[in-house]
Amino acid sequence: MTKLIVSLFIVTLLFSCNNGVIYDEYIAIEKENWKKENIATFEFEAKDTTTPHNLYINIRNKGEYPFSNLYLFVTINGPNGNFTKDTVNCVLADDRGKWKGKGWGDLWDYQQPYLGNVKFAKKGKYIVSYEQAMRVEDGLKGISDIGLKIVKVE
Repeated sequence: MTKLIVSLFIVTLLFSCNNGVIYDEYIAIEKENWKKENIATFEFEAKDTTTPHNLYINIRNKGEYPFSNLYLFVTINGPNGNFTKDTVNCVLADDRGKWKGKGWGDLWDYQQPYLGNVKFAKKGKYIVSYEQAMRVEDGLKGISDIGLKIVKVE
């Protein structure tokens, strides 16, 4: 069953439209148990400083995830050494407990808008990092992957 789900996901990715996507990466969470000290880090090269971009936080969670949301500390380091740090509340389920996003079996894929119409200040390497901020002692069970997607605004 798992192989079928993975195969369908790959086929969907291969045939999906990539209009304006300049970066789209996921990091697998070890044993689907995200510990506070495990920081997910994404690096990308900004080449365009005139076109606005939208940034999205991508989250894949299992049905066993015990919360309806996920708090993250998000840090962006720019090529000039400047950085910003935000706390983001990603709402993964509605008030009735129904998971948001697209589901495959027991796996849900949700895309949280993070920043819209952003123009990069300088060309160069940017580093975006996510730290789970849920105050759970023994790790956050049920998060399988965390990702970053950057799309040019057309």
